[in-house]
Amino acid sequence: MEDPKKPFMESEVAKIIREKINGTRKILKDKISNIHIKGLLEKYKNTPIAKRALAAFMIVVIIGLGYTGYAVNEIRTRAFDVYLDGDNLGSVRTQEEALEIFNNVREELSQYYNLEIVFEEDISFEPTHTKDGDLVDPQVLKNNIQSKVEVLVAGYAIVVDGEEIGVFKSEDEAKSLIEKVKEPFLEKIAEGDEPKEVNLVEDVQIVEKEVPLNTLSNPEEVLEYVRNGSEEIRTHIVEVGESFWTIAKIYDTSVEELELANDDKDPTKLKPGDEIRLLLPKPVITVETIQEVEYTEAVDYETKVELDDSMYKTQQKVKVEGIKGESRIKAYEVRHNGIVVDKEIIDEKIVKEATNEVIVKGTKEPPKTVATGSFTTPTRGRITSRYGMRWGRMHRGLDYATSHGTPIKAADGGTVTYAGYRGGYGYMVEISHGNGYSTRYAHCSKLLVKKGAKVYKGQHIANVGNSGNSTGPHLHFEVLKNGVHQNPAKFVR
Repeated sequence: MEDPKKPFMESEVAKIIREKINGTRKILKDKISNIHIKGLLEKYKNTPIAKRALAAFMIVVIIGLGYTGYAVNEIRTRAFDVYLDGDNLGSVRTQEEALEIFNNVREELSQYYNLEIVFEEDISFEPTHTKDGDLVDPQVLKNNIQSKVEVLVAGYAIVVDGEEIGVFKSEDEAKSLIEKVKEPFLEKIAEGDEPKEVNLVEDVQIVEKEVPLNTLSNPEEVLEYVRNGSEEIRTHIVEVGESFWTIAKIYDTSVEELELANDDKDPTKLKPGDEIRLLLPKPVITVETIQEVEYTEAVDYETKVELDDSMYKTQQKVKVEGIKGESRIKAYEVRHNGIVVDKEIIDEKIVKEATNEVIVKGTKEPPKTVATGSFTTPTRGRITSRYGMRWGRMHRGLDYATSHGTPIKAADGGTVTYAGYRGGYGYMVEISHGNGYSTRYAHCSKLLVKKGAKVYKGQHIANVGNSGNSTGPHLHFEVLKNGVHQNPAKFVR
């Protein structure tokens, strides 16, 4: 431990030395004044010896006086070396004057940035001895401190599930950013309704910490990152009545984005159960809102079946049209970033009863000539030409190449509506199947049925030939629905 008397002893020594020097000065002055210089000058003033003696005497006096001043300036007294982060910034007589300058620098920076400034390092002191002339100038010490300190500020970090996403200059600024994250999803809640709860799914904390001034975050940039984050691929299962437009609305995206992510899907042919890919932003913070909602929901009707022995088994009819009912529902709706993820029904009232559908089905065995609703391949042979464009024009059927006279069979039961020769078709048979469908069999060599005849599925109705516009023996087979040509390949092979 440093001797507390040491500074006192050193100051006493310095005092004694000064007193000795001052005493010497006084003695010299008195001695000089006691010499009868005036008399000597009168006696020897004109001699060379007197002039040289006087000059030498004056030189001795001047040197003596100068030496005493030099001795005073060479005295090293108690002082302190000032250190910051291991660097010597100079020497001061007292610690208090260095601390005052250090605190003034911090206060000036705090006022300039309008922030509470903290220095990462404090100044430290080491005792020393130095001359007055070697003490550091206060302005120089201030400049040295400013050039060495690393400026820290009291920052407020937003930490999400343990990951720091930004540091802000005040707690209010950090809280304001979190509120801005919530705003878009609160705006979607109907005017006048208040959410039951507003939560953050992730663990979000505001943590105070000291950080370098230049690392404070830009609030707008952090808000953009929090809202958009990265992208994730999600899957939506199509429900009854949904389209790309309704799905895009649910997920706050565009139809164009859905089409881009689902280029293998035909938007006009969506059906329940289809999987739709979505490329959506994955926000860093998930805002959960729980709200009480009321809505009307359709109530499905039941279908009841009645049997009728006067109708064929292949026949049925609707006796009573089904009508959906309505129910009024109250529920707690849970949304994550505006998307419904859960729903808890708290009350349900039927406001309109559903009307059940009644269907009558036949039980009587149908005759063989009644259509079954499916087609069989009309002949044996190799398909040489399919439905579609051929030689610059539309080919509306399937061509089966086979030998002359091969049997042609009815694709399904029905009534013959044409049997005869028809232009480019040659000899042809046309059958109406009574369900909107009809079939044609062309280029025949022989017809075995007549118009008005009832035929059954698989019945031999004609033979393959080469009549009409034909390049060889084959069957040209067509399928029509309500008079419009269909691709036969959808029904037969």
